[in-house]
Amino acid sequence: MNKPFIIWENPKQAIYTVVIILMILGGINVFSASYISAKDMYKDSYFFLWRYAAHGIIGLLAAYLIRKYSYKRLMHAKILHLSYLAVVGMLAYVLKYGEETMGAQRWVDLGGISFQPSEAAKLVIILLCAYYLSKMRLQGHHISFISGEGLICTMAVLIYAFLVLKQPDLGTAAIIAVLMWVMFVVAGISKLQFIGSALLGIIASVAYTVSTPYRMARVRVWLEPEQDRLGAGYQMVQAHETIGSGGLFGTDWGHGSGKFFYLPEAHTDFAFAIFCQENGFVGAVFLMLLFFVLAAAFVKIVKHTKDTCGFFLAAGISFLIIGQAVSNMAMVCGLLPVIGVPLVFISYGGSSMLVSMMAIGLLLSVYDEELKTQQKQLSPEERRRNFTFTGGGGKS
Repeated sequence: MNKPFIIWENPKQAIYTVVIILMILGGINVFSASYISAKDMYKDSYFFLWRYAAHGIIGLLAAYLIRKYSYKRLMHAKILHLSYLAVVGMLAYVLKYGEETMGAQRWVDLGGISFQPSEAAKLVIILLCAYYLSKMRLQGHHISFISGEGLICTMAVLIYAFLVLKQPDLGTAAIIAVLMWVMFVVAGISKLQFIGSALLGIIASVAYTVSTPYRMARVRVWLEPEQDRLGAGYQMVQAHETIGSGGLFGTDWGHGSGKFFYLPEAHTDFAFAIFCQENGFVGAVFLMLLFFVLAAAFVKIVKHTKDTCGFFLAAGISFLIIGQAVSNMAMVCGLLPVIGVPLVFISYGGSSMLVSMMAIGLLLSVYDEELKTQQKQLSPEERRRNFTFTGGGGKS
C-alpha cells in the first residue's frame, strides 16, 4: 500500500497533489468562465470565484476531519439509517419548498447558502451499499438485488431515484442507480442478475425518455444538434464551437469568447468547454491526464484494501468521482446527451465540491486504516526498518 506510485512516494501523496492542482485550475477556470455573467447578475466579477474558494476550503476541511475520524466509525446501522432518512427528508422538502431554477426544483436554501440534497444522496448510497455488501460477503450470503440486505439497498435507491426524478433530474437519478449497480457488480452478482438488471435499466431509461416530448427533443438534439442550432441544439452547437476554437494551444487565459453569453452554463455544466477553448487541445489532454492519475491512485488503493467494507467504499467513491468526470467531458464533447453532471473541481458547484471532498476524505481514511493494519502485521524488526525508510511509522 505504502509503496512508490509514479513520481510520488505513495498513492495518497498523488491524490493530495492532483486534487490541489485540479482545484487551482478549477478556480482559474470558474473565474474566467463567470466574471462576465457575475458582473452582469451580481455587480461583482469575483462573485463565483469567492464562492468556489469558500466551498473548496470547507471541502478540504471536511475531507481532513472525515479522514481523521475514520470511515469505520461511520459504518454503523444507526448512523447510516439516520443519514439516509435525513437525505430523504431534504429531498422531500425540496419538492415542496425548494428553489426553482430553469424549470427544476433541486436546491434548498440554508441561511443564504444553496445546497443540493441529491448530491448528498450519492455519497449516502455508497456508504449504505458498502455496509450491507460487506455484511453479506462476511456472512457468506449470496449477493443479490432482490433478497436479504441487497433488497434493502435496492429499495433505498428506488426511493432516492423517485424523489430525484420528481425534481426532475434524470441524470442524477441515473447516477444514484448506477452507483449501486456498479458496487453490486464488483461484489459479484450472478450473470443472470447482471444481464437482467442492465436490460431493465436500459428499458426503464428509454421508456422514461420517450414519455415526454422535451426528453425526446434532448435525444434528437444530441444526435443532430445542427438541425436546430438556434433552438434546442443551441447549447450543444455552442459547446462544440467553443471547444473547436481553442485549437492546439488555446486562446490564452481569459480570452475565450464562450463566456460572453454565447454558451449557456459556461461556468457550471459546460465549464470544460471554456477550459478547452482557453487552454487548447494540449490543456485538455493535460486535464484528462490529471484525472487518469487520480483514477490510477484510486484503483491502487482499492486493489490493496483487504477490509471488505473499506474495499466496497473505496470502489464506490472511485466510480463516483471518475465516472462523473468522464461523463461530463463526454457530454460536453457530444458523446453523451446533456445530463447535467458537473466536472468535479473544474465546474462551479458548491454541493458537488463538498460531497466530492468528503468522498476523498473517506477514501484516504480507507488508505490510512489499511496502512495501520499492515503495520500491525509486521514483525518488530520490519516495523523499525519501515520507520527508518519512511521517516515515521510508514505514514506520509
